[in-house]
Amino acid sequence: MALSYYRLQVTNELANRNHPKINYTLIVATRSGFYLDKYQAGMRKHVYMQKQLHIIGLTGGIATGKSTCVQMLHHLVPQMVIFDADVCVRNLYQKKEVLSGLKEYFGEAAILENGMADKAYLRERAFSAIDDRRFLEELFHPRVRQECLALLKQTANKSVSPLFVADVPLLFEGGFDFGQSLNVLVATSRKTQVERLVWRNKWDKDTVHSALSSQIPIQAKHAMADVVFWNEGPQRLLHSQCRRFLQSLSIHF
Repeated sequence: MALSYYRLQVTNELANRNHPKINYTLIVATRSGFYLDKYQAGMRKHVYMQKQLHIIGLTGGIATGKSTCVQMLHHLVPQMVIFDADVCVRNLYQKKEVLSGLKEYFGEAAILENGMADKAYLRERAFSAIDDRRFLEELFHPRVRQECLALLKQTANKSVSPLFVADVPLLFEGGFDFGQSLNVLVATSRKTQVERLVWRNKWDKDTVHSALSSQIPIQAKHAMADVVFWNEGPQRLLHSQCRRFLQSLSIHF
C-alpha cells in the first residue's frame, strides 16, 4: 500500500488520467521501496526501484563547475550512475532523424560537407534567435529525457548503485523532470562565469552575454534548487560540500 506520493509530472495539458493521449509519471513510495507508476497512451506500467536509490538532478550555469562537481561525487561514490545530458546530445547529433530535422528547419547551412551538424552555426542561432532555440529544445529535450529514463530504469533494475545523478545544464529551463527527489545547483557569481568563459572558451563579450542570456540567471535558480553548492574559491571547498551532501543522504564512502 502506498504511503506517500513523491511527484506527479503531467506532460500533457489534459488532466484526465483516463484520457488515451495523456502521459505522466507518478513516483509512489511503499514500505519495501518505491516504483514509477507510468501511464502512457492509456497503458499503465510499473517499474520497481530499490528504496536506497537516491535520484538527483544536477544543474548550474555555463562555467559554474557542474562537470567538476560530478567528477568529485563520482570519486567519492565510484558506483554512482551518471547521466550526462551533454554527452547524450552529442550522440543525438549523429542520428539521422535529428540531422534530417535540423536540415528541414535550418536548411543546408546547418549541415557540414561531411554530413554532420554544424554545431557552431547552431549554437549561434540558438543564442541569437528565441524561435530557433525553442525548435532545438523541442527537437532534443524529449529525446534526452527518454534516454535519461531508460538509464534510470536500467540502474533501478540492477540495484548496483545507491546514487543516480543526471547532469542536465537546462534542468530548470526545460522543466526536465525524470522523477528526481532533489535538484542540486552548482553556482558561482556571474562575474566568475564571465571570467571563466573568456579564459576557457576564448569567447568574446558578445558571445558570453548571449550565452548567459539564454539561461535562467543563477540567482533565480537558487530558489528552484533544493541544494546549492557554491563553487567560488579552491576546489577543496566544493569537495567538502560534496562530502557533506552525501553524508546527508546517508551514503557511505
